[in-house]
Amino acid sequence: MAAGCAPRAAAPLLPSATASVAVAVAAAAPSQAVFATQEGVASWYGPGFAGRTTSNGEVFDPSQLTAAHRTLPFGTRVRVTNLQTGASVEVRINDRGPFKPGRIIDLSRAAADRIGMLSSGVARVRVDVVSGTPSATRLATVSDLRGFEARSALYAPGQLLVLRSERADAPVLVRVVEGEVPLEVQADLLVPDHLLASLGPVVDVSID
Repeated sequence: MAAGCAPRAAAPLLPSATASVAVAVAAAAPSQAVFATQEGVASWYGPGFAGRTTSNGEVFDPSQLTAAHRTLPFGTRVRVTNLQTGASVEVRINDRGPFKPGRIIDLSRAAADRIGMLSSGVARVRVDVVSGTPSATRLATVSDLRGFEARSALYAPGQLLVLRSERADAPVLVRVVEGEVPLEVQADLLVPDHLLASLGPVVDVSID
């Protein structure tokens, strides 16, 4: 296994609320390094890092579809395609790396398995940003949300968000509530049906 992340000193676990806020701030901050597509070599990491704290304050779980990237904001979702086989997987950026020259992304074991690069350790890939930056936040609906509640993959519970879209005449204010957004949903923000109908599937997000 060719691990792309260099070992780092163990960091103290952050309280969950602090970690959530850190993720929200990092995701909301504008980045000059956001790109549409990137090609290069991917590696994967897992066994030696399981249970450690990632750069955004989460506990690393090799069974989750996550990845490390040097510059993309935490919470950004990218599609990684193995250029040799055509297999692809969507992952969420929650760590920094890889730290070995010539590599552009470090995948979790689960993500590497999805695109068939466990045995080789590395593969040439294309990385496409799907969403996750504030100006390209994807919406989906969930039945148990009401009014102006939302669940977010990028922002902490309790955070107030301003949603803007070309479809809506005025900004909409929502409050993030507890609950995860599963990767298979392929959305960054879950909202009630009436909000999706009024805003459309992609919105611009800012912090109130």
